[in-house]
Amino acid sequence: MLTQPRGTKTLLGERLEKKRWLQEELTKWAEKFNFQEIETPTFEHSELFVGEKPDSESILEKELFYLEGKKYALKPEETAAISRVVFTDKLLQRSSSPLKFFYFSQCFRYERPQKGRFREFTQFGVELIRCNSIFHEIELILSLDELLRKTFNLNLELRINYLSNSDTKRKWSRQLTTYFESSPQQLSKLSQERIFKNPIRILDDKRDSQTELVKSSPKIRHLLTNIETLNLAEIKRYLTKLNVQYVWDESLVRGLDYYTGLVFEWNYNGLTIAGGGRYDEMFQRFAKDADHISSIGMALGLERLQEVLDETSFNWPLRKKIKVYLCYLLDNIELEILLFIKRMRLLGIIVETNWDIRELKTHFRLSEKLNIQWLLIYGEQEKTKGEIILKQQLKNYKIHFSLADGNSLVNEIRRVAFQEA
Repeated sequence: MLTQPRGTKTLLGERLEKKRWLQEELTKWAEKFNFQEIETPTFEHSELFVGEKPDSESILEKELFYLEGKKYALKPEETAAISRVVFTDKLLQRSSSPLKFFYFSQCFRYERPQKGRFREFTQFGVELIRCNSIFHEIELILSLDELLRKTFNLNLELRINYLSNSDTKRKWSRQLTTYFESSPQQLSKLSQERIFKNPIRILDDKRDSQTELVKSSPKIRHLLTNIETLNLAEIKRYLTKLNVQYVWDESLVRGLDYYTGLVFEWNYNGLTIAGGGRYDEMFQRFAKDADHISSIGMALGLERLQEVLDETSFNWPLRKKIKVYLCYLLDNIELEILLFIKRMRLLGIIVETNWDIRELKTHFRLSEKLNIQWLLIYGEQEKTKGEIILKQQLKNYKIHFSLADGNSLVNEIRRVAFQEA
């Protein structure tokens, strides 16, 4: 028996309306920054998402497929895909200004489905490319923090950390390997496998990160350059002055290996709602002699955000829809009904009817099933008088309107519908 694949969601009705509202709010937020919307292919060459670490292909394990003899992958994230577009389409050569993009993208991760985590999900994010100043990060964090806390009314914890370039992270990685290989039995099986492959990832393991062994591990801050240390101090100072509450968390490494500076995450009850950071070495994936291009990215999953908002009893400001059900009770008047429905819809009213029913009680039952309480009734008497009746289900409300005066009918429908809201 065919069933819906694990880790996926079907959205319809109010659930889909909520997602559309989130997309509208996030789009308005991004456009205030003058971000330009971008769409990239759903799949890319698999090498695009494979970083320097030997186990970095694990996130693509089940997303890989072959086409025309080449190896592709469904996108696990969007930053690398947008960077590829910037490089292959030579977008940096077209302008000396920073490139600013926002996106909504379907992404795929082969992970065990659980609360707020799906194998297919919609990711929203922004990318700023060619942005050297630390004030790009500060501006982004300040604005997104306000959006999440005020527009979405979420009580979140913002965590930040500062990573460094690839050379520094390799030194740090060697220190971590030496440190963890002396006590591997204190780590989970997955973390033990990472000791020699990618020990940095041990730091953000949910279970192991809480152990004293991991908490006492070598810290990258001891390897930062003077400039990096000064940048970090300035970022902290400005966030404090701007009343942005944050937690300094040296275990925060953000999972992907391309981050080279500040990284940040907003968390709600242990769930990551949004996160990102600086990545200045991404373009060297496409050409070894490519310049360092200062870049910053941020992303969030719409499904997880929507679940958390529902959990917190968020008051969704969804658009009020005015719906009426047309009960027509006569044969051979289809043309008249079609023209009437067309006029109502042009005036902004959602009209439902059933072309196979002529009995009023049956129309009533169907409108109840459709949860439409406002009825338009058109039968023999109404046709003779050139009228139509507006009636509310289960209430003593009934008004006769002239068929020729559609505007008065629509105005009354709007008045009583919004009065009920």
